[in-house]
Amino acid sequence: MPTESEVDEPSYPIEEIPNADSLYMRIHKNYFQQDEIIPGTFKNHGEGMSTDWSKYSTPIETQKRVELHKKNPNNYGVISMNVGKVRQVDKQTVEHRPVIDNRGHTEVIGEKTTEARYHFLSIIKWEIALENKS
Repeated sequence: MPTESEVDEPSYPIEEIPNADSLYMRIHKNYFQQDEIIPGTFKNHGEGMSTDWSKYSTPIETQKRVELHKKNPNNYGVISMNVGKVRQVDKQTVEHRPVIDNRGHTEVIGEKTTEARYHFLSIIKWEIALENKS
């Protein structure tokens, strides 16, 4: 079974994501220190920052998807961000990029500057809380 990064052709159509929807993102326990998310959490992996569109995923599905990479979902919390607010972050765009194993896969494209990272911190909401396990 190919991984998300090995898939060239999406098996689902690319859709426009409404501003009212949410994006879910996993946060590893190492990015949670002194009861706060560290700004370095918000970074690109390849072209963009990987998230899941709420239309096709739930917070629990987002958390459990790490099992595809043989990782423990209990080491991850899940946050949500409103799509419209993400688009208000300077030079960030939201692109639906479905892959075989994840119809809701979405990239937040743009350089993750210090200013952008702090803006993301100001708009997040915990969906699956992560206790300080450091």
